Amino acid sequence: MPDDPRSDEELRAARTRAGELAGELGVLLGARPSVTWTAGGAVRVAVRVRGLDGGELATAVLGVLAQADRFGHWRTAEREYVWLEVGGEPVTDEEWR
Repeated sequence: MPDDPRSDEELRAARTRAGELAGELGVLLGARPSVTWTAGGAVRVAVRVRGLDGGELATAVLGVLAQADRFGHWRTAEREYVWLEVGGEPVTDEEWR
């Protein structure tokens, strides 16, 4: 974990919140989330998406993402992911891929 000026309590709260959101995304998407610390001191959760064909599923995923401080989506030629961050400062996608 990078040095962070926040208190241990704030870092634990961010880690706990990110873990809860990771669990929800994992259940919804049926994939194991990746949980990492960013250079900006945030906890980042990324999960591979294998189709959001149903509107209800997409709405549920967006509901989880909206609980984070930041969230987004990226796609490569082979894969598609959603990600969220809790706490810390925003970093560019290129810094952690």
